[in-house]
Amino acid sequence: MYMYCVIGLSSYKLARFVSEYVRKNRPDLGEEVADVADVEDNIVAGGETTAGQTEIRKKPGIRARTARKWLRRLGFRWQEVRKGVFIDGHERPDVVEHRKQFVDKIEELSPYLVEFMADGSMKEKLYPIDCEVGGLKRPIIIITHDEAVFSANDGKHQAWCAPGEHFLRPKGKGKGIMVSDFLLPWSRLNLFSLPKRRQEELEEAGVPLEAAVLFEYGKEDGYWDGKMLLRQALDRALPVATALYPGYSFLFLFDNATSHSVYADNALLVSNMNKRTGGQQAFLRDGWFHDGSTRHVQEMWFTETGSPVCVQKGVERVLRERGLWPAGGLNLECSKPKCHSCKSISTCKVCIKGVICDSCKQEKIHSTTCTTSRACDACIERQKRCACVPKKYCPTCASKRKGKCADCEKLPPKCTSESKSILPVIQT
Repeated sequence: MYMYCVIGLSSYKLARFVSEYVRKNRPDLGEEVADVADVEDNIVAGGETTAGQTEIRKKPGIRARTARKWLRRLGFRWQEVRKGVFIDGHERPDVVEHRKQFVDKIEELSPYLVEFMADGSMKEKLYPIDCEVGGLKRPIIIITHDEAVFSANDGKHQAWCAPGEHFLRPKGKGKGIMVSDFLLPWSRLNLFSLPKRRQEELEEAGVPLEAAVLFEYGKEDGYWDGKMLLRQALDRALPVATALYPGYSFLFLFDNATSHSVYADNALLVSNMNKRTGGQQAFLRDGWFHDGSTRHVQEMWFTETGSPVCVQKGVERVLRERGLWPAGGLNLECSKPKCHSCKSISTCKVCIKGVICDSCKQEKIHSTTCTTSRACDACIERQKRCACVPKKYCPTCASKRKGKCADCEKLPPKCTSESKSILPVIQT
């Protein structure tokens, strides 16, 4: 009997494969096994007898532990399958300092924090004089957020691997389900601890019974982000907590993850602004700036003379109003530095610029189904009418487009908001 060992094969699957092989190739023994789904119950090691049989016969198949012995003798090793390098930054100086500030803040709020018993009842506690239920300063209940991801490509993190080889797991996670929930110190945040009649009353009033959200993510459905988490906190978690503990304040704690970061639509973010006025940008809230000791409020929109229409201000107009726009102007984003020859490509007069004809600009209307191997009659006619002029590069520009330019690679890297600019500082 030949045994094929596959990289990443588990002992359970190997035992099942051998048992299936025996069952198919030994019909005289096949009747001894009713089901091979459960290896430990239906597949036993050789030498064990069948109860009630007058003749000593072996049941077909092997145990998983036998398969493990075979794999070790063949040189396979049971090892952890890793997808990449993990860098632990919990002890970075900035993280340690931020953690200390967080602990200090929690200690400052400690006299106001509500403490619970394991059954959900509140512990008796003496709060500060200015703290009372329903008052200006109320007892605080901590509510934490947690989430779990179940992906299609989730699997075992260990496998049998041959010497010098590795088990390749899919790079992508595939489709999956994101479970986002809020937790009280003693249970999940829901209304199931209330009487059934009270639950029905709150549900009729539009209050959800629990704060949890199940979101199926993927390329088609999108992915979980900060805006979705904000909607969950405002539309589900906060109404549930208010209905469960009226008259209390709530402190929501979230992980410091980039997917949890969200700003208001009118937040003062340069990334939400254009360089020029108008266009596809949001109407931001008013900003402010100091001129000496005077604080000036700056509106982020304006109206044209004789027009009631409001127009959003761009970065250039905002800086001009503050007297910070340089005479030479600024780019909204720095481009990667290029050598002189590469810059000349954009202004080359020898290259032929491409032109799209009017026929190709028209909307495509197919007469029949079009495929990559066979075009429909309407597409064939459109190709015959095509008068487009293809773009053609001169030899100098064509040589620069083939690969990376060695002269450009020697230049400093592109400057960002987190790096020092390679340009001289402009005094204003």
